[in-house]
Amino acid sequence: MNIKCGKLAFKISHDKRWDIPINAKKFEDNDSEIDIFYEIEFVNSIKYNNEPIVCKREHILVTKNDHNFESRYLMIPGNFYPYAYYREDSDKKICIEIIKDFKSSFTIDTMFWSLFALEKHLIKEESIIFHCSYMVYKGRAVLFSGPSGIGKSTQSRLWEKNRNTRIINGDRALLEKEDKYWYVNGWPVCGSSEICINEKHKLGSIVFLEKSNENSVIRLERKDAIKKLISQITINYWNKDFVNKAISLAENIVDNIKIYELTCTPDIEAVKVLEKFLEENEEWIH
Repeated sequence: MNIKCGKLAFKISHDKRWDIPINAKKFEDNDSEIDIFYEIEFVNSIKYNNEPIVCKREHILVTKNDHNFESRYLMIPGNFYPYAYYREDSDKKICIEIIKDFKSSFTIDTMFWSLFALEKHLIKEESIIFHCSYMVYKGRAVLFSGPSGIGKSTQSRLWEKNRNTRIINGDRALLEKEDKYWYVNGWPVCGSSEICINEKHKLGSIVFLEKSNENSVIRLERKDAIKKLISQITINYWNKDFVNKAISLAENIVDNIKIYELTCTPDIEAVKVLEKFLEENEEWIH
């Protein structure tokens, strides 16, 4: 299967009898030149290499060899034996081993896409995975962001119901820098929202949410905006180059896109307050 996410085109070679997420097919692309080849093999067991460990967490163990290529062991928290092994053999060729007993688990979006370390390859294309609800308003992407449970889906559904906006993804988006402009792509992981559309739109605004009994909007100061952006970007913190690039891209977003904080209630009044503020502060709306 050939897939394209934003600027990154890759081929996944796998057993044709393997059931993969339905949303993956929405990103199928057989016309683009392939950047990365993934070879997937189902195995009975996974052997650990003897390479230096650069990160060890409950769900992942990362090693790096003398050629600066990564390997990743993916684990279910509480289970110290890996269910999958990711190994970079070159810049273009990556091998993935999966324990046979887990073969049926990969219809789940998050399980499937965690295999490919896409954030690591996309950052090289000036693209970042962002935790948000992505909607289209007057032809531009407007992103609601913040920690899980803050109300991203609630606010985007209110806009959909009352302002005829379209929700492209309820959980993630791919932000992509193209020349001096920022665009937002769909993403194949959509969380519990189950809304996953493969569309690209120019970025209009990013709105961070805070719950309250009243509604108000402010434009965030540069430092606060960068900090909030970074908190919702998928970052490999064990990779110094990745971290520096992610910070640089976050700074570029803040320098080119207005970042807001909406303190809000879960009702139509929040929509009215934000809409009025955007109309007064965003040139792209008019």
